[in-house]
Amino acid sequence: MWATGSVAAVASGYEQVDRVPVRAELGESPVWLPEAGEFLWLDLLGRRIHGYDPARRRHRIIAEGFRENLACLVQLRDGCVLLTTATGFLRLNPASGSTQPVALPLVPDRGTCFNDGKVAPDGSFWLGTSDVDEVKPIGILSRITGNGVEEVDRGFAVSNGPAFSPCGRKAYFSDSVGGRILQYSLGKSGKPLERSLFATVPEEDGLPDGLTVDSGGQVLSAHWQGRRVTVYGPDGRIRRRIPVPALNVTSCAFGGRHLSELLVTSAAADAGSGPGRPEGDAFLFDCDTRGVSEPAFDMPTC
Repeated sequence: MWATGSVAAVASGYEQVDRVPVRAELGESPVWLPEAGEFLWLDLLGRRIHGYDPARRRHRIIAEGFRENLACLVQLRDGCVLLTTATGFLRLNPASGSTQPVALPLVPDRGTCFNDGKVAPDGSFWLGTSDVDEVKPIGILSRITGNGVEEVDRGFAVSNGPAFSPCGRKAYFSDSVGGRILQYSLGKSGKPLERSLFATVPEEDGLPDGLTVDSGGQVLSAHWQGRRVTVYGPDGRIRRRIPVPALNVTSCAFGGRHLSELLVTSAAADAGSGPGRPEGDAFLFDCDTRGVSEPAFDMPTC
């Protein structure tokens, strides 16, 4: 919590302009689809895909009723979206809501499930697994390329992020239960080289969840149980704190015509209940900074 004066100071440059009242059990993985002019995100536990047009302030439910929990969304080159579920993959057509199974060379280990993932500048798909009970450090961060699967790192109870610097030479990853954000240097081919500690999150600030980056190389981290998004400079120092009305802030993504709007997702799970509460809703912010166009994963056409 911050005093009123400090909130104004730390929130400068980020103005909340809309609230999308979806009451997601666990909102996650927002992604901007530039051709459609729409944000997509998922309700991991509610097993639902949401869409939101920021220009028209219009929300829609794209698909629901999946057989298992969901994990993350990434763009495909053909305009469709790759939906990762707890144990597998589906191609989602955002216009119709239809899905088709997709075979990829990665299966979660026993006792784990897929969680968060993003596409790197080189076109590889980075995907983490988590302990199904979110306790044991048995999760693995992997990288799916045209040549197969490479293990990046292991030893995480809950995997979140990743995100990539505008120059494409750094990757960031949230070890959520460990309360830290890790940084990986990347070679010219996109292959990870060295790991280092980027930032630690004090227990009173919650846990680091989803990540994104802006065009200036700043890293934006959503805080579970923290009511905020923290903006870190490339050196790992805190630049700003963006207050969010919900307790459990889960992820964020830039979008809009100029990539200057930030959609922040949240979770109603473990946040209490009551009419009119914003827990589980999504929040749109106008920003004085811009995001980075996220690459698409190269998959066969719809």
